[in-house]
Amino acid sequence: MQDADYRRLVEDSPLATLLVAPGEDGWLTTWANPAAADLLGRSGAEEATGLALADLVHRDDVTEVLEALEHGVPGEQTAFEWRFVRPDGETVTVEVLLGPADGSGGLSLSCWDVSQHVARTRDLTHRATHDRLTGLPNRGLLEDRWALARSRARRTGHAPVVAFCDVDDLKQLNDVHGHLVGDHALVRIAERLTGASRGEDTVARFGGDEFIVLVENSLDVEPQALTRRLREAVAGVPVSLPDGTVITVSCSVGLVVDDLGESTAEVLARADRHMYEDKRRPR
Repeated sequence: MQDADYRRLVEDSPLATLLVAPGEDGWLTTWANPAAADLLGRSGAEEATGLALADLVHRDDVTEVLEALEHGVPGEQTAFEWRFVRPDGETVTVEVLLGPADGSGGLSLSCWDVSQHVARTRDLTHRATHDRLTGLPNRGLLEDRWALARSRARRTGHAPVVAFCDVDDLKQLNDVHGHLVGDHALVRIAERLTGASRGEDTVARFGGDEFIVLVENSLDVEPQALTRRLREAVAGVPVSLPDGTVITVSCSVGLVVDDLGESTAEVLARADRHMYEDKRRPR
């Protein structure tokens, strides 16, 4: 099919189609149908041509995009997932099929906007692995990360550190002030634990009034200092009541170094015992 015939065929198609060709400054768009111009956030097809493809895609996808174009049309139809960035900064996730455009080495990019599908999938994944109230990783995700941390520890010899944190008197708080206040207390505790931890650590809601802090890269972590930091973070956490008054809640902390010869349940039992010792400690 001649290039002109191809363009007439896809001109009015709702499928976003771009023609690109290699030039001195890299791959450039040489033609776009109206659907592609709309996808790219351009006012018309003319505004969507003559653009460097590397400037249209997300910076993290540039290498993959250029490598795919250099290899040309794959033997089997493969859908690539790339992200285009519109002039207003909005990112659009697309599935792209490559095809021959003409005899000059150009390629056709047939693009489907899958942004909503990707967003829904990510949202469902997040909901399945995170606690809805606090937004923290849930028990299942914690167990997955702990298993990976143990696997790496067998190679490095550096066992993770595990802190078991339990909110003091949450049942009484719920009974006296209601579950909404109790939920607010859990959110505030989650915020404090996250703030006292490093970005690479996992702070998870283990269930009910229990939280776990998993410290994988523990080589430069001094357990007693970490215990002190966590205790200070969750001591006297202010929680507002509906009438405007403020009460404080606290959390007891039990910290242990993981023992790869024990099951995770046994390690948590040790941490739990330390936590109850902390709960009995004079405040």
